[in-house]
Amino acid sequence: MNKVLLGFLGWLSLSAVQAQNTITLEQAYAAAIQNYPLTRQKEVVQQVGDLTLANLDLNRRLPQLALNGQATWQSEVTKLPIELPNIKVPQISKDQYKLTLDAGYLLYDGGLTQLQRQVQQANTAIEQQRVDVELNRLKDQVNTFFLNALLTDENRQLTEALLADLKNRIDKTAANVRFGTAAQLNLDALQAEYLKAEQRLAELAAVRKGLRDLLALLTGLPITETTALQIADNALTTENLPVQRPELKLYSLQRSLFEAQTKLTDNRRFPRISAFAQPGVGRPGLNFLNNDFRSFFIGGIRLNWAFNNTYTLKNDRQILNLNRQQVDIQQAAFERNLAIQLRQQQNEIERIQALIAKDRDIVALRSRIRQATAVQLDNGAIAARDYAAELNAENQAQLNLKLHELQLIMARIQYRTLTGN
Repeated sequence: MNKVLLGFLGWLSLSAVQAQNTITLEQAYAAAIQNYPLTRQKEVVQQVGDLTLANLDLNRRLPQLALNGQATWQSEVTKLPIELPNIKVPQISKDQYKLTLDAGYLLYDGGLTQLQRQVQQANTAIEQQRVDVELNRLKDQVNTFFLNALLTDENRQLTEALLADLKNRIDKTAANVRFGTAAQLNLDALQAEYLKAEQRLAELAAVRKGLRDLLALLTGLPITETTALQIADNALTTENLPVQRPELKLYSLQRSLFEAQTKLTDNRRFPRISAFAQPGVGRPGLNFLNNDFRSFFIGGIRLNWAFNNTYTLKNDRQILNLNRQQVDIQQAAFERNLAIQLRQQQNEIERIQALIAKDRDIVALRSRIRQATAVQLDNGAIAARDYAAELNAENQAQLNLKLHELQLIMARIQYRTLTGN
């Protein structure tokens, strides 16, 4: 995914947040990936890969040029073993000079450049996929902050309902105290429970703010006190999910790299044919009997077939094959561990579902008990602290139900995250 597309998705997510003041879990995933600094590494990796490919193309299309020069002095030079009367036999100077421009153009490389391109493209894909593997781990952080924030919201709502009930009871008990039909002790007990509930609400507010601040920092989204957090229904489906973990694609890309490297290794068996040209100037020139500085030119076709490249060919193939086997082993171990994790997560889902079924029964019973004690409190049959105890027990049962419901959501989302969905 390129930078423009990421920016467009980010703009859509931000627009949806601003319009609805609501953030879904999927939006949080996308925003966290876009906001994470490592995301920009994919673009850098792609740029490096493109430049490397461009260098390979340039080296293949353009001639190879080199300017070479040398000045030498030698202890002996070639002499003609003859002496002719009235004819001066030329002698070569012991100091000699040469300056050449060597140009070569590869005519046939046995497909070497194309194979090098394939290896580089495979390397680029692997490095980008490594980034995707790292980015996928962000989902666990998003899950933690997002779902704990939802749990805090549920806890706060239950605490506010508890405060409302206590406030109603305090008002009634205060009136009864004024009329002398209730003891001050009952009013004090209810007020003490009210203060404890207020203290819990303040603590929840601080935790709620902290979780939302962390989620905002992770995603870069404007998450405020009024922002609603939602989980789409399709984000809770765990039936027949295909495994789409980025690690599996990484293993596949690594095998593709080894295949490309094997072909590149085999390419060493082929000859190289190139055209060359060498204009230059020196003393002597091509005619070594002429001791003057002269220009010269050499050109032609060159064959290069290095047989020593095949000495280690068998071992190099074996090394690549062993590396491929290591990837197969790593993937098998990963899939085995993933299967165990998915089975454990499915067992966790079933365990929480059983708890929720019991929680609903407990909440129903606690509600009936609290209603009965409310009547008894109104009739003066029990003390306020007894009613407060039952009210807290009902509130705790409701909290347990909400906790387990959110744990079930978290377990299902974790199951989806494990499968890469």
